[in-house]
Amino acid sequence: MIKMFYSGTYQKRHELINKDNVCEMLKDDVRSKIVGDVKKTVYASKGVQLKDNPNVLYVGGFYYEKEHPGKTDCENVVIEELGQIDRCDLIVVNLRNYSAIASITELLYGAMKKKRIVIFCDPKITSYKISGEYWFPILAAKMLNKNIEVRFVESDDEVVEYIKNLNK
Repeated sequence: MIKMFYSGTYQKRHELINKDNVCEMLKDDVRSKIVGDVKKTVYASKGVQLKDNPNVLYVGGFYYEKEHPGKTDCENVVIEELGQIDRCDLIVVNLRNYSAIASITELLYGAMKKKRIVIFCDPKITSYKISGEYWFPILAAKMLNKNIEVRFVESDDEVVEYIKNLNK
């Protein structure tokens, strides 16, 4: 069983999403497509079995991370997501569109932990042959960890298909 952590931006801006509309707003998000159920991508849990691939357990990230007593919202997210990375076997980093600093941080944290990492980039957004517009952090991660693969894809559907076909 592959325990997978997914990092990438949401398709809707955070400020437009609230607890009343979260399922509607995220129904077409990549995480929801990967898991097969938007509700299971909203709140952190021990892990979610993928609907279309029984070989993969989705361990994060989730839209709302669980709370840690005495911590700020930001600290909760960092503690929870780095813990999810600690528990995973594979980190999928989707850098096809713009990326949040969180995705770059998660990439570098996973590289330091020697996790298997697959990075998805759009081939049209770079002036370098290296690996997308985020070539600098990708190369820094590769210096820390040789178990990093960069794949160029045209759409998020290709990312979803890759995950649906993962085998241990």
